[in-house]
Amino acid sequence: MTDDATTFTGVDDEWFRVMFEASTVPIALADEDGLLMAANGAYCAMVGRAWEAIAGLSSREFTHPDDLAQHAAVEGLMAQARARGDDLRLEKRYVHPDGTIRWGWVSVSAVSGPGGRRWTMAVIHDTTDRRMTEDRLLAAAVTDPLTGLLNRRGWLERLSRFEEPSSRAETPLVLAVLDFDRFKAYNDSRGHRAGDDLLVEFAAAAAEVVGADALFSRWGGEEFALALPGRRASQAHAVLRAMSAVMPDSQTFCAGFAALRGSESVVDCFDRADARLYLAKRDGPGQIRGDDN
Repeated sequence: MTDDATTFTGVDDEWFRVMFEASTVPIALADEDGLLMAANGAYCAMVGRAWEAIAGLSSREFTHPDDLAQHAAVEGLMAQARARGDDLRLEKRYVHPDGTIRWGWVSVSAVSGPGGRRWTMAVIHDTTDRRMTEDRLLAAAVTDPLTGLLNRRGWLERLSRFEEPSSRAETPLVLAVLDFDRFKAYNDSRGHRAGDDLLVEFAAAAAEVVGADALFSRWGGEEFALALPGRRASQAHAVLRAMSAVMPDSQTFCAGFAALRGSESVVDCFDRADARLYLAKRDGPGQIRGDDN
């Protein structure tokens, strides 16, 4: 940043200049075409660029891609706000050259520019810390703290999208539930720390096997739930066998799986998978039962 980090075409009030430049609140002025005519140091820091790099540009150049539609609609949103007698307020993301993302709560007001032209002033409250805290809390609410997998709540929330008719028509889905064999005996003989290590090591290895498209969760205790979008029952058995092959310390699990039917809910499908797990456990360690057997 430089000391001469602003331009004030047609603005001569010294008190305004001092207040503008000294403010710790990010402030910018854009002309009638949405191009930046002035920005204080706090704004330049907010967007991660020196004034010389953004002068005469639209803020869309460093707006997060997911917020570009909102950016394009600002004129219409401002008109709606004026009709209500309000300034426009919205939250958006700015992307730094290194990829860092900053969140800002932006108040956009119409102001009079040189020659009576209609300019806009944006005043920003940096909400990045709040958003990061919220994101961490949301992640913690749906994540199992031991394994780092989705927890039961997170798994069910992600799975709910398959209740939509469009998802059913386009994507087959297999649900599975698996349960470690003789886990209590393992804990009793080796200690709970060893049991936790077994859960963690299996979770990491099995997640690699099922791939990023799968929804893999710790259902509770030594039970895990698995959703395989795009897979059919004939493929699920092979996936579960591959998971059993990476089970640490020569341990085993039983599993049950079911393919989602056109008319049933995902909960009913999961109940069928759970019933097949019961049959597998009845038959002995390391068994898998599903729609294909």
